[in-house]
Amino acid sequence: MTEMNNINRGVQMSSKQEETSIMEILNCCWRLRWWMLASAAVAIVLAFCIIRLQTPKYQRSTWIMLNRPDGTNADLSLLADLTGNTVKKKIDNEVFILKSPTLLSKVIEDLDLNTRYYHYSMPILDRARMGRSIFARKKIEYYMDSPLKMSIDLDMLLPSELRAYSVSVSLRNVDGKTFTIKKLMMNGHEQEIPKQTYNYGDTLSMSAFKLVIDKTGKNDLIDGDRYACTWNTCLATARAFEHNLTAVTNGKGAQMTDVLTLGMTDVLPRRAEDILNALVLKSNQEDREYRGLSTRSTIAFIDSRLRDITAELGSAEQEYKNYQSNMVAIDLGAQSQLAVSSDLEYRNQLTEVRMQTRILKMVSEVINTAPHGQYTVIPANIGISDGGLNTIIANYNTLVAERNRMLANSSENNPRVLSINLQLDDAKQSIKMSVNNLQKSYALREAELERVVNTSQRKMADIPQKQYELQQISRKVDIIEPLYRLLQQKREEAQIAFCSETDNFRVIEPAFGAPTPVSPNSLMIYVLSLLIGLAIPVCVVYLRLMLRNKVESKKDIEDNVNATVLATIPAHRGEGYTLIPLYGRDEVSESFRMLRSNIQYIPNVKVIQVTSSVPGEGKSFVAANLAISMAHVGKKVLIIGLDLRKPALPKIFGAQTAGTSQSVVGYLIGRCTNLSDAIIKSGVVENLDILPAGAVPPNPSELLAQGRQEEILEWARKNYDCVIVDSAPFLPVTDSPLINPYVDATLYVVRADYTDLKLLEQINAVMSSESHPVTRPYIVLNGLDLTSVKYKYGYGYGYGYGYGYGYGYGYGDKAVADNDNKDN
Repeated sequence: MTEMNNINRGVQMSSKQEETSIMEILNCCWRLRWWMLASAAVAIVLAFCIIRLQTPKYQRSTWIMLNRPDGTNADLSLLADLTGNTVKKKIDNEVFILKSPTLLSKVIEDLDLNTRYYHYSMPILDRARMGRSIFARKKIEYYMDSPLKMSIDLDMLLPSELRAYSVSVSLRNVDGKTFTIKKLMMNGHEQEIPKQTYNYGDTLSMSAFKLVIDKTGKNDLIDGDRYACTWNTCLATARAFEHNLTAVTNGKGAQMTDVLTLGMTDVLPRRAEDILNALVLKSNQEDREYRGLSTRSTIAFIDSRLRDITAELGSAEQEYKNYQSNMVAIDLGAQSQLAVSSDLEYRNQLTEVRMQTRILKMVSEVINTAPHGQYTVIPANIGISDGGLNTIIANYNTLVAERNRMLANSSENNPRVLSINLQLDDAKQSIKMSVNNLQKSYALREAELERVVNTSQRKMADIPQKQYELQQISRKVDIIEPLYRLLQQKREEAQIAFCSETDNFRVIEPAFGAPTPVSPNSLMIYVLSLLIGLAIPVCVVYLRLMLRNKVESKKDIEDNVNATVLATIPAHRGEGYTLIPLYGRDEVSESFRMLRSNIQYIPNVKVIQVTSSVPGEGKSFVAANLAISMAHVGKKVLIIGLDLRKPALPKIFGAQTAGTSQSVVGYLIGRCTNLSDAIIKSGVVENLDILPAGAVPPNPSELLAQGRQEEILEWARKNYDCVIVDSAPFLPVTDSPLINPYVDATLYVVRADYTDLKLLEQINAVMSSESHPVTRPYIVLNGLDLTSVKYKYGYGYGYGYGYGYGYGYGYGDKAVADNDNKDN
């Protein structure tokens, strides 16, 4: 149960501390409100100037989709679809290519962006003519509307280290026809140039290049205004634009998507759009060219082979044609069949001729072997092909039959028989003549046919050789011609494949973007400026508090020391020690009355020790005024000077001691036996007495170690209503710890702006010590300057200290005088 109560108590204390901290922060901010408002106003003005000084940047984007497949086989494509690794790898590769400076440099070259033009203007009140030469510092860039045109003619014969890679010209327009060059830079180094006026269009010859600046007429040049022209290599310009180029994948599944958002931030939105659109076109063009390398190489190879094969095929065909022309070998197969047919026909004709010759010979023999005057029938229809001879023979046989019929009825002398005989003789002569003529004709025909047959035999004998030779020539054509047709087919296929290649990227949405700039974010800058302006006074106060090393407030003590702060004594304005009057209404008097009241609420307190950590914290001042305050209410008060090292009470009250032996030191060393003899009047309040410390001894700690201070305090306790003990500082020496066990309470004086913050830790350690605990410790904060500005704006912590308390004390007036001259 007790443990639970402790926990609850701790939670309540923590909540109370947090609430207190929040209230302190709010109070500090309220006290700083005017500073915060002034700082915020200045911050807003500065933010406005910053926004005006900056050049707005615009965001442009284009959506593109990857068209071309990865070219993997079916199994790998299925695996890629499941995992997305191949697609992601492909997208990553394309992103890398799109952002490559080399590709971007080609776009820069196509758009002619490596030469840029600027106009210097004032960020505020740009139309005002006054002060333009001084305050015109904001550079406004032209794009496609520049009034100037700069041409650079490089000297390519120079070594690379002397060649110009970047040129920057700052010029001032004089009157629209002439200009002066303010600065000329090449490769980052300023070039020497004569201070003179140049006409637009003049050629300026430099060591590494020739420069021409001319007007375009697109915009008017303002007299007296500054302009700038810069030129860089395409690659260097591309690297500058590369930082503003982004490429990201779209869609929920970025691992599987093939859609890209290509973005660019630029001060000129139109230029950003042109760059993005041109970049996609150039990427597609480069990809087609890259993919067409193998196709073009194939077509070139086929063309070279076709030239060789065409020549070979033409040569073979020409040889075939020449052979056919020379050898009359049009178609050896047909010619062979024709030759065989012709030969057979000629042979048949020859046989027929020879058979007719033999028939005619037989007819001739029949006629020639017949006796004269005897007429026999000549065989007819024996195969004589001549129709005339057959007719004559038929007529002859008819006459022979008529004669034989007549001879059967008459004699050979019959006139009619004789007439028929004459006819038969004539017919026989006609047959002989016809036979002779036919035999001569058939002889010629037979000779001709024999010659033709012989010729045909020779031709038929030559056909196999011709056929072999023609086959050899034809085989060349047959070998070359299919290869020629194949190459022609492959060339057409390659041409079709080359023309059917699709773009690598399909443009889903051309470059687009909002009309408002993305940078500077005016609203964000104003908000941040307002917050920073409001926070600066608080941060300054907090920083000052963090860097301080002295106690400045009651809260410093409460946060570090486990003791009650009884009172806060304001800093007094006079020099030396100030003693409060009886009816004083000043802050110091009221604070001591508050201290007196708080002590009266502490039970059983009669002897009070007043001490501090180090010298100079005002312990004697507090002891003296506390004693006066106690005496003001009618109490009989004794203030005892137990600071044997640096006694200050005689100096404070201006009282004269009875003698060096009539004092605390005299009693401790045995020279004074009656303390009443050492008592002196304060001279300030009637019922306030002083027991001075006396001369400074060489061994104060040893004197107090004897314990006779207990006798002094007991005597004072019996004879006075209130006893105030002014003792030495607690930390540097052991005097106060030797006195502390004999008092009823301890007032520990801490001086604002004097006591080091680290001393509070030691004070707390001393008060919390179990071996030598401090008797009922209480804190008095002295010297708090309530009129100081720093007390109005919060409190903090700081470190670093030093005691600075001297140990070289000696006896005698000189030592006391020297110590009195030191600052309290």
